[in-house]
Amino acid sequence: MSHGKTDLREKCGVIAAFNSSTAPYDIYLGLYAQQHRGQEGAGIIVCKESGEYYMHKDIGVVTQIFNDEILGKLHGNYGIGHVRYSTSGGCGKKDLQPLVVTHRDKVISIAHNGNITNAAKLKEAMEMEGSLFTTSSDTEVILHKIVRARSDSPIEKIRQGLKEVEGAYSLVLQFDQGVAAVRDPFGFRPLHVGKREAAWYFASETCAFDILGAETVCEVQPGEGYFVSASGLEHFTLDTPATPAFCSFEVVYFSRPDSLYKGRSIHNHRLALGKALYEEQPVDADIVTAVPDSSNSAALGYALASGIPLDIGLIRSHYAGRTFISPDASLRDVKVRQKFNVVRDAVEGKRIIVVDDSIVRGTTSRKIIKLFREKGAREVHLRIASPQLTHPCYFGIDMPDRQDFLVNKVPSDVLNTYLLVDSLAFLSPASLASVVGKSACQACFTGNYPMRVDPEGSRIEKRKETKDAQYAYL
Repeated sequence: MSHGKTDLREKCGVIAAFNSSTAPYDIYLGLYAQQHRGQEGAGIIVCKESGEYYMHKDIGVVTQIFNDEILGKLHGNYGIGHVRYSTSGGCGKKDLQPLVVTHRDKVISIAHNGNITNAAKLKEAMEMEGSLFTTSSDTEVILHKIVRARSDSPIEKIRQGLKEVEGAYSLVLQFDQGVAAVRDPFGFRPLHVGKREAAWYFASETCAFDILGAETVCEVQPGEGYFVSASGLEHFTLDTPATPAFCSFEVVYFSRPDSLYKGRSIHNHRLALGKALYEEQPVDADIVTAVPDSSNSAALGYALASGIPLDIGLIRSHYAGRTFISPDASLRDVKVRQKFNVVRDAVEGKRIIVVDDSIVRGTTSRKIIKLFREKGAREVHLRIASPQLTHPCYFGIDMPDRQDFLVNKVPSDVLNTYLLVDSLAFLSPASLASVVGKSACQACFTGNYPMRVDPEGSRIEKRKETKDAQYAYL
């Protein structure tokens, strides 16, 4: 699955396998299922009971990086994997995960989904004490903290190592005895436990278990973790009390529709968002249509609640990659036209309701609406199945600066004109909370962050590619 919204990107997806004779292939398939969570790099490390480990990671998508020959060289019955999106304008090989160290003749590796908000502070303190860092990733900060913990127990190393770590982290780790999964006390990013016969799995999303024919056992709760070894599955808790604040945008946009959240599919939750959107923002029209793919379920919910027929008005190409930047004004919209096309028969002469999951900068939305107008839509009403995006995320989603969000740069009284729509309406934060839960984080919509955030705190390396001195969350 691939999302079409290029302004917002999830940073990573993780998976771990233990006690599987096909561990490298299991991890590969789990990464493939979670490819939507990171499309610029991937890696797998597996370990044998003897302590030998085998690793392969590279830039690209999973199917480009791994094949039968490469997987055949990865020997082991347990390990971890990672898919990554780099927010630094590129994906350097040195920052690819899993990250691995050998400490006191024992191998420890880590893969991370999230963003450590005090990474720069922790890194500086450790460097003053003599620690050497080889990447620009906040994940290496976590790895250093865990390795330095004074214990031989993997669980105690994790608990001690994470005491000073702040922010979002859903981690999988590999030790010489087994693999672990742990989630930050806020539970910003998803993490789950799965099982197939004698094999255990941890993954960001449950769709990774489905492709393996494994069953979902449970969700790793905020501030909790699991370690699986020859002794079985052990549960543990972190020292910091849990304050659940799951990212509501995982439900709105990022997670796959077939993955589970609170025991129900993401598709089911998005249906509910679409129904709530109609109840709050009804409009009379001839058809409802979605901006595929992440808005399909919400559009269906809107159609079911309204009784207005759902039709396929917009086709999305799944083969449209990056395109050139042309100075020719006639080709200015080539990227959107390469990715989307309108079904004229579905929209010509009709009043249409276009349902999308969110609006970021608004440039893509405007171009899509323009396509509908060109194909003869009589009226276009845009309905958004989330509140207005107004604030950046510091917990694992790459977002623009605050001033770049559409609603922060275009006055509300001219939004309709700018977007070329007859009407525009968003879901309210209250309705979103009714679907995702009152404790879920809505900071990107409301500015109410569940913890203190320092915009400079997690910025480890300058983004050299930009004209301005911007930074990247790594």
